[in-house]
Amino acid sequence: MEQSFQKNSIIFDFSQTEEKPPTDTKFIITLIIPALLVFSLAIFLPIIIGVFISFTNSSGTTGYFGSAFSITNYYELLTYGNYNTRDFWQDTYQTIFFSVVSLFIEFILGLIFAQILNKQFRGRGIARATLLIPWALPTVASSTIFRFEIFSPAPTWGLINNILELLSIRPIDFYGPDALILFELPILIPFEPFIDFLPIKMTMFTIIAIDVWKTTPFFTLLILAALQIVSEDLYKSADVEGATAWQKFRYITWPLIKPGVGVALIFRMMDALRVYDLNVVFNDKSVDSMTSQAVNLWFASRWGLSAAVTVMLFLFILLFAVIILKLTRREKSISIKSKSRFQKFFKRKEDLTELVIEDIEIESESSILELSESKMAWFKRKLLLKKGVLYLITIMMCLFCASPFIWIILRSFRDPYITQTGFELFPKVFNLRSYEVVFQTSEFTGVSFDHALLNSFILSGLTVLVVIFIGSFIAYALAKFNFRLKPTLGSFIFFMTSLPPLMIAIPFYIQMASIAKIFPFLDFRNNILGLVLPYAAFNLPLAVFVLQAFFKEIPEDLWHAAKVDGASNFQIFRKIILPLTVPGIFTCSILVFIASWNELLFAQIWLTSDINHTVPRAILRFVRSPLLQADWNTDLALMAATSIATVPLVIIVLIFQNKIISGITSGAVKG
Repeated sequence: MEQSFQKNSIIFDFSQTEEKPPTDTKFIITLIIPALLVFSLAIFLPIIIGVFISFTNSSGTTGYFGSAFSITNYYELLTYGNYNTRDFWQDTYQTIFFSVVSLFIEFILGLIFAQILNKQFRGRGIARATLLIPWALPTVASSTIFRFEIFSPAPTWGLINNILELLSIRPIDFYGPDALILFELPILIPFEPFIDFLPIKMTMFTIIAIDVWKTTPFFTLLILAALQIVSEDLYKSADVEGATAWQKFRYITWPLIKPGVGVALIFRMMDALRVYDLNVVFNDKSVDSMTSQAVNLWFASRWGLSAAVTVMLFLFILLFAVIILKLTRREKSISIKSKSRFQKFFKRKEDLTELVIEDIEIESESSILELSESKMAWFKRKLLLKKGVLYLITIMMCLFCASPFIWIILRSFRDPYITQTGFELFPKVFNLRSYEVVFQTSEFTGVSFDHALLNSFILSGLTVLVVIFIGSFIAYALAKFNFRLKPTLGSFIFFMTSLPPLMIAIPFYIQMASIAKIFPFLDFRNNILGLVLPYAAFNLPLAVFVLQAFFKEIPEDLWHAAKVDGASNFQIFRKIILPLTVPGIFTCSILVFIASWNELLFAQIWLTSDINHTVPRAILRFVRSPLLQADWNTDLALMAATSIATVPLVIIVLIFQNKIISGITSGAVKG
């Protein structure tokens, strides 16, 4: 029995379409110009400015563009050996350690969860919906939840430590000055003593645990998308040959999904290396990252040095992306031979570009052998055992994803004015007074929380409008037309996902400050409207990936038929193409809205006044400067604020989980 499979790309491939697309130069230019303008103002120019000031002595005394051009910043960071040098290498190794360990755990869990969700079983929809809960929460909210409620010390009624006390187990200091140093990591540094030891504290594994909880669901969806190209016929043939589950994964599943998993790993590694929201909540030097160092240098008015750190971070991201890409790339020629329980696999052949399953023969039996009752009973027990294990793992997965969120919802309904004297699994005094504190006491964060909600809603909504308007144009051009710069433009959009946000945030701020000096009426610093452009630029790649997949699904015959009837290109796009892609636009809108709502880094740098704070910025402000004289439990009020910021997003995700999952998987497999 022989089957061959076309190697459909599961990376974002902008250069191939199923049919020869039409060409219309003027119309194509019109489609891509809005995106090019956004990229130029929010990406190109800030990158040039950022790289330039990294070679200057830009600071609060010399101005944004400095007074001298040199490599002093890089020398001070890499080899000088002073305070900033030691900080740079410590933060760099901490960033790499965090990224590698968290990515490894997320890879293992993501594979397990994706394999489960790829099976057909009762309740799969609920499991898939539950999986999206951590992903919907802002990262600063996730960190806040775990720091103040899940991992907090026993005297402050932390969930895990109080459970440990109930089990007569000594509580653990998950963070803080008393956190245990687990081991010291030997590191190389380019100055004396050349070999140093980096202490890895419990705090590091605390933020790794939070990151795993937060990002494993999205990683799972990307792997689930890759699994869609694996045919069930392969597994059936392997079953006939007597292959074990491990053999089927090793010799069938993994070779086919490896390139898709590689893309997922690259995206996650990029995101992990840019970590900021997680560690900034803990405010602990032992878990600082390269991004947090750059932010600290920015607020210390060492702008040139801050820009140099972001450039170095970008180079690290590119290095790791290349390494992962090489490790997970698809072999040019692969064949699989399955004989005698899959003893021979992966025989390479020259000039073969398809994965071929050879020599899998099914010997037909002349008669059906009767199974004994004992064998039948054993077979039934085996099936029941497999089903039981499947449901057990599924329940554990759902508890893993939903339990922290359910816990903070319960805690938010506990009366903050009545002193808690013992651990409460369920609130003893159940009311809405924590929510009253949030909305009626402006001192909660130093700003009006309802105003922060309004700011986040306006900013996220405007970002969605801009991204959908521009993204639909460029996605349509890439999906349905041929033009000379198509591969270059597609590659650049994919490349943009590797940019550290800080590499754009700081130069963009300097760029807008320079423009404001010439045109004061264009000064959008400390204004939520000033963030629409960079938010749109960073969300455009996601929109293009998702929308392009939906545009590709539209038959070319509709375009040609409309053209014959005399419709213009814009009429075809507006009256035929867009109505057919409403599900994709809706999915993309949800994804962009959530991403914009959860953003913290730009908001922290850009929005300095109280009245312009967004929800993540307001939560971080209270975390970093809690009220000490309040006559109510500030932690419970913080849980209420976190619930307000996250519950609407979770509800939206749960209602539209099918559209979100299909949009992400379609964008990954077909884009």
